[in-house]
Amino acid sequence: MTQQLYRRWCSAALLLLTLVALYCFWAINRSGLQIDTNLRSLSPSFTLDAAVNHALNKMSADAAQQFILVLAHPDEERLADASDALRAMIETDAGTIAYVDRSELIERYINQLQMHPFHILGSEAQATLAEGDAEKILALAQTNLYGAGGAVRLLPLTTDPLGFANEYALGLLDRMALTNSDEIQAVIRGQQTLFIAAHQLQINSDALEMNQQDLALLSIKQFMAQLKNEYPDVEIIQSGILFFAADAAQSARADIDTISTGSMIGVLLLILWVFRGPRALLLPALSIGMGLAFAFAVCHFWFGSIHVLTLVFGSSLIGVVVDYALHFYYFQAHHPQSENRLPLYRALFLSLLTSVIGFSALAWSGLAALQQVAVFAVLGLVYAWLMVIALGHYLTKGVKVYDSSLQKIVKGLLRLFGKFPSRGIAPLIAVFLLSGFFVNDFEWPVSDNPRSFFAANPQLIEQEKQVGAWVASHEPASFIVVQGDSAQQVYDRIAAVQGLLGEQGQLLGVQQFFPSPREQQANYQLNQQLYGANPLAQQFIDRHELNEISAANLSLAYAQQENNLLNPADFFTDHEAALPPLWIQNDTALNAFLLIPKGMDTDVIAEKLAAFEGAFFFSAMQDSEMSMKLLRHSSMELLLLALLLMALLLLTRYHWKKMLQLIAIPLFAVAASLILLALLDIPLTLFHVMALFLVVGLGMDYVIFIAEMADNTVETLSAVAISSTTNLLSFGLLGLSILPAVSAFGIALFMGSCFNLLGALMLASRKWSASKQ
Repeated sequence: MTQQLYRRWCSAALLLLTLVALYCFWAINRSGLQIDTNLRSLSPSFTLDAAVNHALNKMSADAAQQFILVLAHPDEERLADASDALRAMIETDAGTIAYVDRSELIERYINQLQMHPFHILGSEAQATLAEGDAEKILALAQTNLYGAGGAVRLLPLTTDPLGFANEYALGLLDRMALTNSDEIQAVIRGQQTLFIAAHQLQINSDALEMNQQDLALLSIKQFMAQLKNEYPDVEIIQSGILFFAADAAQSARADIDTISTGSMIGVLLLILWVFRGPRALLLPALSIGMGLAFAFAVCHFWFGSIHVLTLVFGSSLIGVVVDYALHFYYFQAHHPQSENRLPLYRALFLSLLTSVIGFSALAWSGLAALQQVAVFAVLGLVYAWLMVIALGHYLTKGVKVYDSSLQKIVKGLLRLFGKFPSRGIAPLIAVFLLSGFFVNDFEWPVSDNPRSFFAANPQLIEQEKQVGAWVASHEPASFIVVQGDSAQQVYDRIAAVQGLLGEQGQLLGVQQFFPSPREQQANYQLNQQLYGANPLAQQFIDRHELNEISAANLSLAYAQQENNLLNPADFFTDHEAALPPLWIQNDTALNAFLLIPKGMDTDVIAEKLAAFEGAFFFSAMQDSEMSMKLLRHSSMELLLLALLLMALLLLTRYHWKKMLQLIAIPLFAVAASLILLALLDIPLTLFHVMALFLVVGLGMDYVIFIAEMADNTVETLSAVAISSTTNLLSFGLLGLSILPAVSAFGIALFMGSCFNLLGALMLASRKWSASKQ
């Protein structure tokens, strides 16, 4: 293939991808820009159990939409006035913030009970019916009709004239904690008694989308500022995922500004120093800007949104993308009369392949955020590469390289490393590796705790703990899963679990919302006295002249519903109200989830349930930590696989001995980076390991150019030095990120790039020494 044909094919591909990008931008313009800030995408799927994952996703979605504002003051009346003022502000505003509305949940729950009035009974009704004394039964029904029990009617009189099913429904207030959102209660903080009012609020949109976050936070700040203006002595404490997500988004914005600005300034100064003219900025600027724009458009269209961490990582691509233009400039400057650019194209293509392999490995991480980063990086690299190949021929004319001082430094280093015998390098590296193991007592410090990947605001954490101690009633992200083949078996196991754990805390579960199938059948039999032969319901209706109610129709309905048992799945599966999914049922299994009251020892619970059949304790944090550990181990195996794939790629071009020489450089960089992390006592995390995939890809870039441009070792190594400088700048800035996960990624890349440059220098010195002999 001629170089002209090569460029035409690349130009055609560039045009096609540009059309794709334009369509994606058009689609984004119609649907709106969506920037995701959900940091859970930096954690793996918690468990392989589909039901548990479903429950966690539902709880996470509910938690993301809701937050709490707690007002606190020593004076109850002062607090009540401030609480009323806040409620009036929110209800009057009618914007993105509203009170948590449980009316739909109540209505659905009542409708569910109303369809099964003969299978549910209150506890007092059960005891009275079990005695079988007709007068006591009628007396209790009269109390329900006229007394306190009749003051609140959740089930209609026509279907439950005696109020026995309504007694069970009244327990709804306790079972669902349906008290007023801002009810005042007394608490103790330190030695002080405070009165608090917890306002449970929700966002009427996606709380993890950056634009919606900004709107919601603006409203919250306005409410708080207005309230503080009127009641400056009232303390306001906030709690919710919204505030953590917004804080992380703000940190990410700062990172994007720092990394992108720092990278651009560094690259700009470096290019101006080497090429001494603004014309040299054109190709790098176009390839960087258009590559990032293409990756952004396609990623947003593909995933439906762009994650804020993708933008953080994407901003570091500047240092990688600029390499293609730098190598093109160097080739053109040192071969101005050469018409054969195929060796350059071949080297650039191999460089692209190795980088793509390195970034593609992020898609194997199992983390949604890194998978999107992988797609973003590959798209950006491919588009930038095509632009350099298609336009480089026209944009590099007249660009000159002023690197005489750099070449002197390079020649000095080549002479220095050329003095080392080639056979002595391998033992030296081996000694270095072994010494690292010895110094660290042959142990690697590791960390798989998901908390270590996030830098949560300490002030927000303190407020979250305070609100949790005052308001929360159950452990977050920890619960008991009960499984069974039938609904009754699940209920029996729930009772056994409660008995095993004792009465130290009442587990919140399906058993507090609906009776078991066995209890429903028992209730139905007890109701025989009311609606069977000689029904007491008829006497009650006649005695109290409830003429609108037909006892005959009730008896007929009673007979027809004998086997119409209430199924919890009908309530928990189909509704979208703010209630945990306490019951998940599919074709193969039944799963019930029991929420654990605060104060119970979860370690004791886990120990007691370890050998319990059909139930187990689940902790999202512990399960996530185990998943992180497994991902880290599998990633190390995949890293070796990536090295093997690159070795096979090199075999298609080079002899096996030369292939081993080339692959040894990135292998050395990976091993040396791991040892240096251990020596610095930096715990190895999944993000360090994933960064090593890119270390391998970048190391292959360096050695491929040195191998392909063997006749111009000094010039090629000078280009590699400039290229590595841009990489070190970008990845060094990543290492300064506020987000620990991003920082770990950048630190590992910075170390690996340094060792890659050292290895490339060793390889080039051998070739340079051989050419001088």
